[in-house]
This record gives sequence, C-alpha cells and structure tokens, in this order.
Amino acid sequence: MEGVEIRESIAAFAFFLILLDKLLGIKKDVSEPPFIPMSVPYFGHLMGVMGGKISYYARLSRQYGYKIYSLAMPGGRIYIVNSPDLISTIQKHPRVLSFWFIEASLTKNLGGISNKANSLLLENAQGGQQGDKGENSLVVDGMKVRHKAMSCDHLDKMTLAAIERAKKEIYLPANTTKEVELWDWVQHMFSLAVCSSVYGPDNPYEDQNLERGLSEFADHTPTFLTGLPQWLFVPKAYAAREAIVARFQDYFAAKSDQHGSELVKVKAEVLRQYGVTEGDIARFEAVNGFGILLNLLPTAFWTIHHIFSDPEALETVRKEAMSALLLEHEDALPSSVAGLTKLERLPTLTSTMKESLRFHASGAAARMVMEDRMLNGQFLLKRNSYVFIPNKSIHFDRDRQGDSVDQFIASRFGRQNGVKMHPAAFRGFGGGVKLRPGRVFSTNPIDALKIIA
Repeated sequence: MEGVEIRESIAAFAFFLILLDKLLGIKKDVSEPPFIPMSVPYFGHLMGVMGGKISYYARLSRQYGYKIYSLAMPGGRIYIVNSPDLISTIQKHPRVLSFWFIEASLTKNLGGISNKANSLLLENAQGGQQGDKGENSLVVDGMKVRHKAMSCDHLDKMTLAAIERAKKEIYLPANTTKEVELWDWVQHMFSLAVCSSVYGPDNPYEDQNLERGLSEFADHTPTFLTGLPQWLFVPKAYAAREAIVARFQDYFAAKSDQHGSELVKVKAEVLRQYGVTEGDIARFEAVNGFGILLNLLPTAFWTIHHIFSDPEALETVRKEAMSALLLEHEDALPSSVAGLTKLERLPTLTSTMKESLRFHASGAAARMVMEDRMLNGQFLLKRNSYVFIPNKSIHFDRDRQGDSVDQFIASRFGRQNGVKMHPAAFRGFGGGVKLRPGRVFSTNPIDALKIIA
C-alpha cells in the first residue's frame, strides 16, 4: 500500500512539472535552433547546468552532434554554438550579439559597484562604434582605450617590466634552492611579475595575502553573480574582495596609478571622465584582476607541467632557447624592445602553450541577443537570450582537430605541422570583440619565465 502511495505521489509531481512547463515554458519558434529534450520537464536543463556546469554542454554536443542547439530554461532559453563557421558570423555582429552588455551586467554583483556606477555602465552598453544610440558608452570607450594601451610600445614596456620583476624574484638567494609546489610557484611568480608591470612600484598584489585573496574571490564567482548576500554565503571570498578593494582605494587615493602602466592610467581616466567615484574605481579594478591573472595562471601552470613532463619536448625547448641565445647567462633574457624578438624563436614552447589552452581551457564565451536575429539565414536567435560558445566542444571536435583530439600533442600548433586550422576553431584567446588585447602580453612573460625555470 505504501509503495502505491509513493508511485502516486511521483506521478502527481511529474504531472505538476508537465503542467508547469505547459503554463510557464517558453514559446518555441520553428526557425530557432533545434531544442534538446529535457529528462525533467521545465527544470531539466537547469538541473543539468547546475550539476555539470560547462561539461553539461559538451556532453549534449557529443550526444546530439548539432552545430547549434537550444536549451529551454525557466524564463527563457540559451543557444549553444559548436560550429566555427557560425562562431565567425557571431563575431561579425558585436552590437546585436553583445559581449559588452554581458560584461556590464555582471560587474555590479561581482565588484559590488554602486547603483550610480552600474547605471553608467549599462547605459549604451549594447556596443557598436559609439554605443547603440550613437552616443558615448563607458563600456565601449573603456574597451577602446584598453586595446590602445595594450599595443605597440605600451605592450613592450609592460612585457619588459614583467620579465625584470620576475628575474629579481627568481634570483633572490632564498629562492634558488627552495622546494615549492608548482601551482604555488606559478601563482606567486606570475602574479608578482604581471601585476607589477601593470600597477607599477605600488602594486597592491605585492601583498601575498591579496594575491591569494584574488584566487579565493575568483573561486566563488558563480555565487557572487547570483546576487545572493555574499557576506552570508561566501564570507571568506567576500572578505577577500573587500580587502582588495580597500587596498586599491589607497592606491588611487595616493595617485599611484600615475606611476603605473598606460593601461591602468587610461582605465581610471575613462571612469573619472564618466563621473565614477574613486571608491567605485577601486571596485572596478578589483574585478580587473580576473582579466589580468585568472586565464594566465592556469595556462602557465599547464604549459610548464607538460614541458617538464615530456623529456623530448623539454630537450627541444632548451635547444630552441640556446639557439635564440636565451640561456647564455642569467641576463640573457630580453631587456630591450629589440630583445623581445628572441621570444619569437621558441616555436615548441609557443605550440605547447596553445595546446595547453586547447586541452585544458574549460570556459565558454557568452553573448546576449539584443534583438531578434536570423543567423546565417538559417537559425532564429530570440531577443534577450544568451548565446554560449563552450571551449571544449570546439577544441575537442574530431572533425576539426583530427583523430588525436583526445591526446595532448605539444607540437600540434607548430609550424612543422603544416595543418591549417579554422580561425574560430581555437578559442584560447577568445574571439571577435572579446579577442584578448593582452594575448601577446600574456604569452611573452609566460615564455620568458619558463625559460628561467
């Protein structure tokens, strides 16, 4: 009898979910990408994403093989894109398929900026040359100055400053024979080098507590983005963020940005031009630490791991470094703009780094659909929906990467391979307007520090 009651309860609950899906579920258009069926009505895909995160998309992509598909979610839908050709098309429409809007929307909860600063950020955040209304846009103007500050002479200066700071730390007598965990060494060394080159002599991340705090903050990003009270749900991460903010408030109050790189100067200058307070500028900068470090650190870690785990690759890298005159003595690393060209003579190291990005990068690029758009004349994307481009689906596509897709091959991106890859089939540095302006800045210090190691 008890078993009958349980079955009846389950059937009643299943009926409730089906009814809920009928009443509140989205209205599907036949022109949209195919919808993947749900195992549980209404909540099925939401439960899948919460449980499997990015790997859920990869599993569905392998199972169904669609170039693009739709997932019905409570209150809306998301589109998952796996085709390099479709990705290329998406990248050509930054105003309608906007990364800027997502970046602006997420900063409020992540950085804890004020309502006034958030309004300034969201105003005209759709994108385009000057914003969606032909007016100025804090998001777009900020993107423009960042790109300019990460090019040519400014980029070279930051790269050289990062190398110099790393050399100073590595050759300290106390550090030459000390045994450390690889991840701890990578986190400290690259944080110190890169942040010093960005923020100058008053670099807040010289404080190792802040350096570790940034990782604590980053590890709980999903909780911050929910809008739930962070001080209650993730108190350690919340305290870490507030400590970073407080240190940057001191940094900007002391005008230390005037002694930093062009990048930190122009970012603060644009925010001030739009009337953002010094307190909010410090909160923006706390979030900027994500962009500076949190892609670079795992890339550096996995590249070093794979190089030193493969005797053949290690020997090849050493020969290339000797050929480029980078191992003659401890001062052989570049100390001038002309010397930076030596780092271009390390094809195996560069290929290993790209393969590390392909093999280990597990994130997803995101866009917001700002208005209904027919993609490639085939697929209707509905306004106020998200588009996700998971790295793993692209990077582990057997048709694009070959039968060795599940293997780590250090030489995969080497010149000797002679394999031409679709430009959108490698997402290591983003793409379109989200193509990271600092990708060369990231790769040069990684190459240089690995040579020292």
